[in-house]
Amino acid sequence: MAGDPLPRRVRFDWTGVAIDEWHPSRPEFAAGANAISLLMPHAEPYVISAVRAAAAGLGDADQGERARVWAAQEANHHRVHRAFNEQLTASSAVARALDRVAAVMFALLRRRSTAFGVAFAAAFEIIAFCSARWAESGLRRLFDGAEPVAASMFLWHLAEEIEHKGIAHDVFAATPGARTRYPLALVVAFVVLIGFTIVGGIALFVRRVHALSPMRWIRLIGWGFELAFVLLPVLVTSLARDFHPDQLVDPMWMAGWLREFDETSQTLPLWTDAGCGASSPA
Repeated sequence: MAGDPLPRRVRFDWTGVAIDEWHPSRPEFAAGANAISLLMPHAEPYVISAVRAAAAGLGDADQGERARVWAAQEANHHRVHRAFNEQLTASSAVARALDRVAAVMFALLRRRSTAFGVAFAAAFEIIAFCSARWAESGLRRLFDGAEPVAASMFLWHLAEEIEHKGIAHDVFAATPGARTRYPLALVVAFVVLIGFTIVGGIALFVRRVHALSPMRWIRLIGWGFELAFVLLPVLVTSLARDFHPDQLVDPMWMAGWLREFDETSQTLPLWTDAGCGASSPA
């Protein structure tokens, strides 16, 4: 499915959803996911603008069209995360502080060149793909017991990251000067995405009574090692000149789930313990 994305303007109804506590059985996982959500409305406009600017200078109509559809998907992610975050920041002073930190980080990144920006976007997409692959490897373990609307929102975002995994890389590979900036951009993307998730997730988690449970901290550390095992080898491999994301194997459940998108109602089947998740990997 990679390389053939569909911009889905998915609707999510947050009425009655406890945004700050959407995963009662895995609050430590929800805290990390909420930190990622706080980052997205600042990260996505940056990568969209960088890829659009780089694609416009290439003069390749086909590549420009693929970049346009990719940007439409990312803009939809931005829209949905912003609506989610409005409720999250309204209920949490910690979330408001993290939102301001994210805004400052990406204001600083916007001062960099287009070549650096598109290199950052390529690295950003590789990290997102690996995160999606890690999440699919343990869907039931991570998402069972979660509030269905919130879980579905995060899964939809991850699924589309798999679907469009190579598009930003294609623009990056064709942009003069971007290749030499990739190693630094990769480090910056890793620090911004993973570092913010860790620090922000811990900050959102420790203010809860759940943080007194040693088992939750053990589980958090275990997830960190699992993700590192998936992520780090791919990031090192991505430094090779002949690397392309299409060489990576796509997980399958998310692809099938995206095909169930109903364009009329603009909805996907919600994640539930007995429904959408029942046929998913353990």
